[in-house]
This record gives sequence, C-alpha cells and structure tokens, in this order.
Amino acid sequence: MSYTLYIGNKNYSTWSLRAWVLMKVTGIAFREQRLALYLPDSPARIHQVSPSSRVPCLHDAATVVWDSLAITEYLAERHPGVWPPAARARAWARSAAAEMHSGFGRLREELGMNVRLRWARTPSAAAAADIARISELWGEGRAHF
Repeated sequence: MSYTLYIGNKNYSTWSLRAWVLMKVTGIAFREQRLALYLPDSPARIHQVSPSSRVPCLHDAATVVWDSLAITEYLAERHPGVWPPAARARAWARSAAAEMHSGFGRLREELGMNVRLRWARTPSAAAAADIARISELWGEGRAHF
C-alpha cells in the first residue's frame, strides 16, 4: 500500500492532525503532502486532490478518501490496531471519536487551534462545558484501556 495524506498546516488544522496522528501512532507508512490553507487559490488547489476541497484527504492508488472519520474507517479495514480489538472498547472509542468530530462547537469557535499563538483568555460557560466534557471523555477512555 502506498498512501499519500494531504494535510494543512500542523499549527492550525486540527482536522488534518487527526488523520496524521492516527497514521503516525499506528505506524502506518504514508507520504505527507502539506497544502497551504489560507491563500486565495487554496480551495481550487485543494480540490485537485480532494473532492470536498478540504483536508485531510488520503490517496491510496486510485482510491481517494476524505474526512478524518472516513479515513479512520478506511484504514481500520486494512490495518489492525486502528480501533481496539474488544467490542466494548471499540464502541466507546468510535463514540468518543464521533463526538470529538462533530461536537464542541463553542470551544472551536472561541479557542480555535493556533499552536503559535499564546494568550490568556477566559472561555465562556459553554466553551468551559466543552472543555469539561473533553476531560470527562479522557477519564472514561482511561477506564477502557
């Protein structure tokens, strides 16, 4: 298998990092292609490799898979260890991944990822609730593994 993973900047793109971290941690070999995200022609350039004009996007020969959850499932079908082997732990892991993927809107809105920026900022009550839920998920996850 010869994978190419198209991603955005690792300092700003949590979506890209999801697939990148998965492949790194599981030891799945891939070639990384970083694409500039914030240029006027970025959507058109990204569309050349991704049908959604977004990253991450995984190429496996003629197969193209976009969206971090779809990439995870695609890789799980081909590589053991992407999801836990036990059904209960696997169900929890998939649920947590889906919640991370679709939830935490206030947190994303108020405290978007920017690794290079440091600031003291107090999150709103809604964003603080998102942070508390992430901490709760972390504790739940530790109980499953």
